[in-house]
Amino acid sequence: MYKSYNFNEIKDKIEDLKKLDSCFEFEKDLKKEDLLFALEVKDEIIGYAFLTKKNEEYFLNRIFVKKDERFKSYGKKLISFIVNTEIKKGSLIVENPIEIQNFLMKIGFEKNETGIYILKNLEEKASRKKEGQKTVISSIVWNIILATTKIGFGIISNSRALLADGFNSLSDVVTSTGILLGIHFSNMPEDEDHPFGHEKIESVIGVVMGIFMILTAFELGKGGVELLLSGEKRTVPGSVAIYFALFSSVVKYFMYKQKMRVGVETENRALIADAKDSRNDIFSSLGVVLGIGLSIFVNPVFDLVISILVSVLIFKEGVHVILDITDTILDKQDIEFIDEIKKYIYENTDIKNVHDLMMRKSGDKIFLEFHIRVPKDMSVYKAHKIADDLENSIKQDFPLVKNITIHLDCIID
Repeated sequence: MYKSYNFNEIKDKIEDLKKLDSCFEFEKDLKKEDLLFALEVKDEIIGYAFLTKKNEEYFLNRIFVKKDERFKSYGKKLISFIVNTEIKKGSLIVENPIEIQNFLMKIGFEKNETGIYILKNLEEKASRKKEGQKTVISSIVWNIILATTKIGFGIISNSRALLADGFNSLSDVVTSTGILLGIHFSNMPEDEDHPFGHEKIESVIGVVMGIFMILTAFELGKGGVELLLSGEKRTVPGSVAIYFALFSSVVKYFMYKQKMRVGVETENRALIADAKDSRNDIFSSLGVVLGIGLSIFVNPVFDLVISILVSVLIFKEGVHVILDITDTILDKQDIEFIDEIKKYIYENTDIKNVHDLMMRKSGDKIFLEFHIRVPKDMSVYKAHKIADDLENSIKQDFPLVKNITIHLDCIID
């Protein structure tokens, strides 16, 4: 649990702080403008940070984590919590970084010419958005190149399989464009008309993408089946088609690696899903290579059969996209995540009863609501503080959780 305390509340915690950190003279160095941020497990403080605010700048007077708990990166998490909940803009300054210089450098502090350590530009950065956009734009450009070359040379070399693979890349252009629009609109701030944000635009765009993929697959498959049933003599495709299918496989491999890397680093589930689609396209293009080779050396009908199989693959992906998004729209519950939240609450607080826990997703963001029981004679202030601290702690340790609604029930004797 991450908790914040004002000056008066700090004084009530001094004895606990002394037991944790005997090297700091709390009464001597305590000021009215000080803020205390503590990390607690079962109401036992295992780490804390003292800050003083002067104008728009924040000064870190002391940060300390219990020795046995330092391997869990609690110091880094505590600084991150302070930045996200209190500071948000301005700078965090450390004037006397005794024995923690390496720690400060690791979490992004910069040392100036006077030996002071400063964490600058604390406004929420759009690195996730920028990295995601850059990767998706690159994907769009490469898929346009692949689509035009495969469609063009599929026509020139009389390879329907390469032509179908070209339309597969064209559908990827639409998919990536949808992801790009989703990244843009979902990062728009809440407004009066959209108090919950704009993340659901990703679901709307996703459904449109899925429908487009299904229609594309239907038209490709329909044409292939009609040619197959007509008994029309097939022309042997040109061997040049093999090289473009191989080129597509290589490009798709590097696209898959790049999307997966950025998706994991930025926790962008849409990019991770798109990376998996690129991985499927590698095997699709290799299947086209096999089909063209069999058409050249065995029978031209294999080129047609492979084109039908590629259209089935596109159809399958379109249906999967729609069904996956439908689960999000219908607020399907992620039982594993819900159990993880319950376990987190029980292990880090004294709350004994958590119930009616529900979640819903909007884009990649998660909204939670649940009930907790508190003693019936507890003051409203203290109960509200428990709920606030719990909300901030969950948001800190589960970055995709955007909003939490906690209902307070009383313990019935």
